Amino acid sequence: MFQSLPLSLLSFVRLCVMLLALISVSTSHARYAGYYEPRRDGSEALYHPLSQFLSYSFDTLQVEDSFSTDNFNDNLDAVLYQLRHPRKSIDSEGGLRRFFNRNVLPIDRDHANDSYALLPNYALHLMGGGMVYRKDLEWLRAHEQPYATASAITLAMVAEIIQEALEQETTPDDDAIADVYLFRPIGIWLFHNDRFARAFARLTDPAIWPSLQAYDLSNRRIVNAGINYVYRPPAVSWQSTRLFVYSGLNTLFGASHALDSDHALSWGAGYSVREVKPKQRRQATLDPSVGFFYDRNKSLLWSLVFNDAGGAPVRFNYFPDSRRWNGETGFFVSKHADDSWSAGLQYKVGFGIATNH
Repeated sequence: MFQSLPLSLLSFVRLCVMLLALISVSTSHARYAGYYEPRRDGSEALYHPLSQFLSYSFDTLQVEDSFSTDNFNDNLDAVLYQLRHPRKSIDSEGGLRRFFNRNVLPIDRDHANDSYALLPNYALHLMGGGMVYRKDLEWLRAHEQPYATASAITLAMVAEIIQEALEQETTPDDDAIADVYLFRPIGIWLFHNDRFARAFARLTDPAIWPSLQAYDLSNRRIVNAGINYVYRPPAVSWQSTRLFVYSGLNTLFGASHALDSDHALSWGAGYSVREVKPKQRRQATLDPSVGFFYDRNKSLLWSLVFNDAGGAPVRFNYFPDSRRWNGETGFFVSKHADDSWSAGLQYKVGFGIATNH
């Protein structure tokens, strides 16, 4: 890995510089602030760009049978090689037309079933990744950090590469090309634009809800990982109820009920990803899922999900609540697909410790 690092680092720097240049010539300096707001309660109380970096990077680890940190150095080396040789990676998976059909638009009727990556590419890497970038950018600016745009771009792209390394043994060889060179940069470019960010927030009323990820001391692995993107469009509403969309490795559709001016109880039903089969076209195995969520001003206070991603029969997250005893502490309980249980705590920061039984 270390022999290839200088060239890969140079390519990464070039990509970040290209994004900075594209942003500087195509948008004004963004000053709209609608994605980050300081909170003392819920998931937002634990938010920090570094904690969100970990949530995005480790998102796929919730599908425990398909993604892991095993052989991380070798997998990172493979991703960096693919990024240095994008045409070779694309050709190894059937060529440019198959790549476009699989990742961008379904243009090939003979391989229509290949287009499984379209939904996560647009929903998670472009829109979700774009919101993650925008929130980090607003936090960095609110805290008067120097080089806020460059720092937010670097966090976004490094997290993308880490996630690709965790997925390397399961996804096609050109998957990193689509995510790192197309969808995450496009998401960054769009959400950096003040007008787009404001319009998207107005139309969808979005939120980012992570899980209380932790390091399991007994099994030496990261558990309860995950990051999800929530949309409650004001235009799709009736009385005090709105459409509720919960997007991620678990995708749910339902309703969000405003209980008062601050609190909402939401629920949804849909499908979660149980398993991703290595290097196959129709690769995801899905389970029916249902979830319940309670938030205060878009900051998640607790969630209860049945049949969550990775085949978890039940997962409960409880976030800090300044009005109760755990004002700075969150905890979770999760049952795994193998019927074992994990429980963990987070205190003040977006990463905690857990144990398995």
